[in-house]
Amino acid sequence: MKPNDDDIKIFHPKKTDTAGADLAELALLVDSYRSNGNTEKATRLGEELASLSPEGFCAEDAAKLTTNEVRQLRALMVFACQIALHKYLPHTMLASQAINSMYTKLSEIAAGFFSNISDGSSFTFYYLTVRKNRDVVENIGKNYAMLCDKDDDEYLSSLGGRIFSLVDVYVCDMIEKAEFAE
Repeated sequence: MKPNDDDIKIFHPKKTDTAGADLAELALLVDSYRSNGNTEKATRLGEELASLSPEGFCAEDAAKLTTNEVRQLRALMVFACQIALHKYLPHTMLASQAINSMYTKLSEIAAGFFSNISDGSSFTFYYLTVRKNRDVVENIGKNYAMLCDKDDDEYLSSLGGRIFSLVDVYVCDMIEKAEFAE
């Protein structure tokens, strides 16, 4: 017996004129960012952020931490950079450029660390906190302490929230200094 497929509908997406226009607009934006220097600025910014470390950013705190806590703090700093780049750069294309540049540089200067954070689950906890958008700094700090296997450690919780906020300000200042063209 041959199956009856008369009632099966084949979906054909409608072609729109705006798809081509959107791509043309995006291509113009890419050319504009290349010619006004924004692409190069985003690349340099990402490369600079890759060298951000707890030992250089908060040396006194880093000296008190275990190896795992320092590693987790550095991962938190990379996450904070990512969030700040998306928040403060004038276009997501530039944020993506800076983030890709940061990760490329991280893979060169700290391959083990890079593979650890790119395969790790810590970012998932931080992303969930940001998405909930409630008491973000406090909850980022709590997640940092939890990832250090010390859920109730107030010092680590406070440190995580403080460093997240400080990195946010640091990235914002760097973006302002870079003077991205509008």
